[in-house]
Amino acid sequence: MANSVNSSFNQFLNDTVNVSKAQSDNAKCSRDYLTGQIKTLSDNEDFLKVATQYNINFGSFARKTKIKPLDDIDIIVGLNGGDLQIEGNQWDNITLKVKSECKDNIILNASDKFSQYWTADTYNLNSNKVKNKLVSALQKISQYEKADIHARGEAVTLKLKCYPWNFDIVPAFYTGGDNPYYLIPNGYGKWKKTNPIIEQNRVSRLNQKFNNVVLSTIRLIKYWNRRGQIPNITSYVLETIVLDYFDQASHNIVNDGKYYDYADIHFRDAIYYISNHIMDAVQDTKGFQGNINNLTYEQKYKIQIRANTDYSKAYNAVNAETQDKDNKKSINIWQNIFGEDFPQYG
Repeated sequence: MANSVNSSFNQFLNDTVNVSKAQSDNAKCSRDYLTGQIKTLSDNEDFLKVATQYNINFGSFARKTKIKPLDDIDIIVGLNGGDLQIEGNQWDNITLKVKSECKDNIILNASDKFSQYWTADTYNLNSNKVKNKLVSALQKISQYEKADIHARGEAVTLKLKCYPWNFDIVPAFYTGGDNPYYLIPNGYGKWKKTNPIIEQNRVSRLNQKFNNVVLSTIRLIKYWNRRGQIPNITSYVLETIVLDYFDQASHNIVNDGKYYDYADIHFRDAIYYISNHIMDAVQDTKGFQGNINNLTYEQKYKIQIRANTDYSKAYNAVNAETQDKDNKKSINIWQNIFGEDFPQYG
């Protein structure tokens, strides 16, 4: 129970929404152990050569936007590409060509060979075979012998009985230059571009600009989205929309030039933004995919209606607190929006 709106939101975030610090610390330790084991597999030539300087943690857990339950942890494992050559103009259909003089048997074994009588043999590095190599290598680690390990889509998924979360491990090659990116499996044997660092930098920049309230707002919006009653917006799309809101949130500047620091006010304005923009294209932060809003018109319409309805409630809740000085009324409205897990007044 809580006797102020601020304390009710703090309690709600800490008890219901946020991943606990203890679980987060445990997850980070298990993640670091896993990346260390993959490096050992590489050193023992059970897997491709790892370039640890290009390992990165990505996804909502790494960006600190994950809400309970903690069910997946994403890792990019950087690989040493050596003399691989890149071919292809589509961001999600890249071929990695292996030079015929390549001496790396592991890379050759993970490649598709095309014999051509008029030229030297040509090899294409098959991303599905790379993932399968990782699956086979992980099964050699005693701690993972009884784990559920499989390759699907972009990643190799490792599920251990001792943890409630999966590890999604994505093998990747880093490409530098003015516009650096990672090449990761596209799920069909070839490769595609990504760069999670761009997303992480955007979250960090905005969170600092808005006095650390961005992370809490994103988590509240994710919880609101997951409650049901509306079609589910994928986590990445939803997060991008909320970041778009903060990028355009000049209307939240108060008279002294500072930004509102309150998650409830930003939640109110963010769902208003959603209601006004869910019908629009949502551009991929990384700049590769273009529009990532693949919802149908019917789904968008249902989300728009729900967002409009809850914006009206949130507007009344903020007014009850700030204008009427009635914390009880405000908290009751917030509980109507978020459900029974939101603290009662008292």
